[in-house]
Amino acid sequence: MKSTACLINVSRGAIVDEMALIKALDEGWIAGAGLDVFSNEPLALMDHPLSPLFGRDNVILTPHLTFYTEQAMFRLESETLDRCLELINGHPVQIKSKDPRLLAQTAGVSFKE
Repeated sequence: MKSTACLINVSRGAIVDEMALIKALDEGWIAGAGLDVFSNEPLALMDHPLSPLFGRDNVILTPHLTFYTEQAMFRLESETLDRCLELINGHPVQIKSKDPRLLAQTAGVSFKE
């Protein structure tokens, strides 16, 4: 370890051994950390494995809310309501997405009682 290094994790909480991170910070193995993802979410001030990191000058903790914009929330709500209406009206539901993993989708999912 380099004592001037900082650990930044903005991808997945579980890729960091959080107990080892606390030990590394406590013992000065690294200079600091910045996290916006945690293995146990939501992050809490008490009774959370990362609670010891709160209030440290060398640690930045932020919520992972990259999707949380007015436009994203409007789109999420609108698309969810559209899918609900499709179900209520007996139409097959097809996920509307630009995700390349869903491009092969050719038929919707039908709900039958």
